[in-house]
Amino acid sequence: MKKIILLLSVAAALAGCSSPTQRMADCQAQGISKDTCYMAEQNRQTAILGAAEKQAMENASKAVD
Repeated sequence: MKKIILLLSVAAALAGCSSPTQRMADCQAQGISKDTCYMAEQNRQTAILGAAEKQAMENASKAVD
């Protein structure tokens, strides 16, 4: 249970304090197209989920050993 809480804490830290809507607005304020900002946000979320899944798999393999 502690590992899950730690994992969620890390994900929250990586997410930062801004919301996806705020990051989209900041991106568009720089003159970047909405489509490009949306793609960047999706890639960001995918990277965070991928890192969380990788860590979960490593934790699970350690628990089995």
